[in-house]
Amino acid sequence: MNNHLEENLKNVPGGVALIVLDDLLTVLHGTDTFCSLIQNIRSKSNLKFPLALLRVVYSADIIYVTQQLAQQRQREDGMFRINFRILQDDGHFKWVMISGNKTMEEYTSGNKAYPVYSCIAMDVSDHMMDYKRLEQMVECYRVISELSKDLYFEYEIATDSLIFNDLFYEMFGKESKIKNFRKKLEKNKIVHPEELPAVIKIFDTMMTGKKQVRFEVQLNAKEGGYIPYTCYASMIFDENKNPSKVVGKLDTKGRMGSLNEKALMKLKKDTLTGVYNKESVMIAIKDAMDKQKLDALSSLMFFEIRNFKGMNEIMAEHTGESVLTQIANLIKTVIRTTDIIGRVSMSEFMVYITDIPSPKIVYGIADYLCSKIDDLYGYKHSKNALSMSIGIAFHKGSQMDFNTLKANANTALIMARKEHGSSFEVFYD
Repeated sequence: MNNHLEENLKNVPGGVALIVLDDLLTVLHGTDTFCSLIQNIRSKSNLKFPLALLRVVYSADIIYVTQQLAQQRQREDGMFRINFRILQDDGHFKWVMISGNKTMEEYTSGNKAYPVYSCIAMDVSDHMMDYKRLEQMVECYRVISELSKDLYFEYEIATDSLIFNDLFYEMFGKESKIKNFRKKLEKNKIVHPEELPAVIKIFDTMMTGKKQVRFEVQLNAKEGGYIPYTCYASMIFDENKNPSKVVGKLDTKGRMGSLNEKALMKLKKDTLTGVYNKESVMIAIKDAMDKQKLDALSSLMFFEIRNFKGMNEIMAEHTGESVLTQIANLIKTVIRTTDIIGRVSMSEFMVYITDIPSPKIVYGIADYLCSKIDDLYGYKHSKNALSMSIGIAFHKGSQMDFNTLKANANTALIMARKEHGSSFEVFYD
């Protein structure tokens, strides 16, 4: 019976081990799969027990694991869980998660007795990488939110609560969480009184099933005076397809204020997508580059939508809206109103992002958009699958002319086209 059980344990994915909750996380015994999991590529020799698990942990994670151990010792439910990285010979990291239950056994070392846990170890590298990417995106949105004057919000239908980002208090001197929002909407003094009836009507329209809205509104700032905003809002549905919440943002207007009045009159919108047309976006970008500070970092992003015609026919038939319009709106949700976006050909967009604190912000935006496009339109094994290629180039100060920056971004775009699905590449000198 014991032999049969031991054979089954050998087949458990990730492996099984008896681990002591001491300072070194002593492993008393582990299956072959467990040993294989905690070794790097080069280490193929059999491990000898007992062994100190803490010695295979990546050095930068030692303090992190030590903190986890301190928390585990305070648990009273007999459970155990930690995660850490192992640096492999090829330079990649392997994320390992170990979880288990307290046994009746104890392990004595010196004058101390430590509890022994029966544990299962798993390789969670894919999950942790997804989690880290999500963390980076959250940080990306946080930084973008701080840099811009946009107000992001979320309305919980069940609780009738409207929650803005922290900028709301700074702009209007009001709490960013508004309870009983529907009742307070009719009496609020932030929305311009002449526009309030229309805002109430739009809100009621969304509550009766409208999926998306876009409208203009003026809000009264705490310093006095009304600030014009464009509101974008979308309904989110739960797993039962019932309306759950509304998410959106309030965009400040007048992002092209740096242009003189004569140049501003020349700027025109693309009739299909509502973003700047080719000539206008280039005028706007050149102007922004000329006025850029010497120590400021900016980026030009070239977007190419591949195989959009087949998908466009499907979307136009079902929603009456062009897929290029949807993608332009998607891009606008992740950039600031101080940034510049235009359509430069049948299926290409150009985005100029100014005053970036770190290139990681742009990488995060590109990664998010590629993933979102694949989720929305990347139907596998279908001739109608749509993908996005992105070329990225950076420049600092006003030391580079527009044509050079554009050529650099286009070079990166050519490299990104080589990938089958959505992807982005960065130009490096």
